[in-house]
Amino acid sequence: MRRLLAVLALAVATALATAMMLTLPQTCAGQTLTVWEADDPVGDDDGPGTYTYPTNPAFSPFSGIFDLTKFRVLHDSDNVYFEIVLSRIANTWNAPEGFSHQLVNVYLDTTPNAGRVDTLRDGPFVLFSSRYAWDVNIKIMGWGGTRVYFASDDTSSSGVYDGVFAEALPDDTTIRAVLPNKVVGEPSDSWKYYVLVASQDGYGPDNHRPVMSKADAWVFGGGSDLDVNPNVIDILAPESGPRSQHSQLGSWSEPDRRLAVLYPANADSRVTLGIRVVAVVTAALLTVAVLGYFAARAVRGRPGS
Repeated sequence: MRRLLAVLALAVATALATAMMLTLPQTCAGQTLTVWEADDPVGDDDGPGTYTYPTNPAFSPFSGIFDLTKFRVLHDSDNVYFEIVLSRIANTWNAPEGFSHQLVNVYLDTTPNAGRVDTLRDGPFVLFSSRYAWDVNIKIMGWGGTRVYFASDDTSSSGVYDGVFAEALPDDTTIRAVLPNKVVGEPSDSWKYYVLVASQDGYGPDNHRPVMSKADAWVFGGGSDLDVNPNVIDILAPESGPRSQHSQLGSWSEPDRRLAVLYPANADSRVTLGIRVVAVVTAALLTVAVLGYFAARAVRGRPGS
């Protein structure tokens, strides 16, 4: 029996050591790992449910251009990748990145009990849950404007741009932002994600195209004229319930001058193991089971057992 216990102990130690090694960051060149991804309802590029597109033909077909459908977080040994999938990408004004309409803000809550609940500058006109205050803001836009900001920055900050860029992928639906690991760190399973899709406007507040009470050539309609409604057309959120997009973006109030409060897309999910972690832990447990089975058989097969 002592020999059996020794074999099992060795098996457990070996399996756990293997699992720990396999779950460490991969450094093999070219290996990209998916950290987290989520789908978003199709056809909800209407903010709180009332927003309408600008009337200028540049926004034709007046749907889909700001319709978020999926969000992915990936990383390799050098970079973190944020992929924003839309119903369609328009590059009406020929930005070098391959997209010129969309302005995407990804806010990360990376550190518990830290961060801020307001935006760095006026523009989106939203607030964030105090439980999930953001620490890092990746602002994704055309014409070389993609930047990384931190909650500790002030309004005059020019952001981090060295090694940071965005591009439209050949599928014509995906915008990918690339950020060095040294800037944002390696993604953790505990990170929380806000994803806000707006319209880029070089003359708007913090590059956001305004949403007014009535749509016009260069502004959205369905909001108010008092800079209190969100200048956000789509967010990553459930299709229904109190945390749906329409509920969150509709939580603003013109009479009370109250901004909408947003929650991360994965706010209600517990800290979960990544796919790679689950796989290696499962493999480790199977290794223990198999070794234990054969060890038990060996002991039973001994004379006098």
